[in-house]
Amino acid sequence: METRPFKLVLLGLLAVHAILTGIAFIDHGYLGFFPPFKDSNTTQIFSDLTLALSLVTLWIYVDLQHLGKSRVWFLSVLVGTVLLGSIAPLVYLLLRKPLTAEHGQRPPERA
Repeated sequence: METRPFKLVLLGLLAVHAILTGIAFIDHGYLGFFPPFKDSNTTQIFSDLTLALSLVTLWIYVDLQHLGKSRVWFLSVLVGTVLLGSIAPLVYLLLRKPLTAEHGQRPPERA
């Protein structure tokens, strides 16, 4: 898989999401994000986002172990995810180098 178009898509997603997050932050402040238990709708959305980001963070932990990176990398992604939401995993995916055969991943098979 060619990584350049993938990185450009991630960069676009990060830019749009960061702008939307910045607008929400300016309008409501950091604590304005937190009446997640106001009603059942917001509770469900908060629960779903927490579960999704937990799964992404778990995948990043396994990926960092596979790459042989230190736990400092994981802690920085974990803290970033708690403070910034999905911005931190998007940045991780942008900074992550693609796997090669030396990391135990087989090269893609040609048909």
